[in-house]
Amino acid sequence: MNDAEIRAVPESNGFRAEFKKIHRSDWQAVCKNGVTELFDTKDQAEVAAYRALMKHLFGDGIVRDGEKAGAALSQAEEKFGKLLRGGGKTVAVERR
Repeated sequence: MNDAEIRAVPESNGFRAEFKKIHRSDWQAVCKNGVTELFDTKDQAEVAAYRALMKHLFGDGIVRDGEKAGAALSQAEEKFGKLLRGGGKTVAVERR
């Protein structure tokens, strides 16, 4: 069974932080700009792995770029307002 886990792997000059995703069985290293980061202590590596795992699981939040949550709905209402409100012309569907 796959579990979400973290670990600190000793390297020659520090510790590599790794986390395992729930839906994957391989370990992912914590990277910055595509380069694996090395940490001075085991605790720093474990904290970084935990933060990377939480960011993977929960993302950046519900509203990412400060845009109002209702903006997409208001754009859809402008284009398809009658359909969303149930008014307007209805189309009969034929089954053949």
